[in-house]
Amino acid sequence: MSSPTLETPTPRTPKATSSKQLSQRDMAGILGIDTKTLYNWKKHKPNLYRIVMLGFKFDELLECSKRNYDKLLELEAQAMAQPHKQP
Repeated sequence: MSSPTLETPTPRTPKATSSKQLSQRDMAGILGIDTKTLYNWKKHKPNLYRIVMLGFKFDELLECSKRNYDKLLELEAQAMAQPHKQP
């Protein structure tokens, strides 16, 4: 039986902000804006663009944490189900 391994989030570029590999078009769609608007933010309002990208990264980290928590619960259940050996 193979035990699940925990994920380690990796830094990503803005074009690949999540495990779903979101494109600029995908991110603009999620935000309800045109891709040109996102491009203009990147070029003319870099702080706003950075905040938006941090939001996407935060979502990715949160998803990863949730998956890891679920895996830890599974491992705990497996450990509790195994008979304990007395020394």
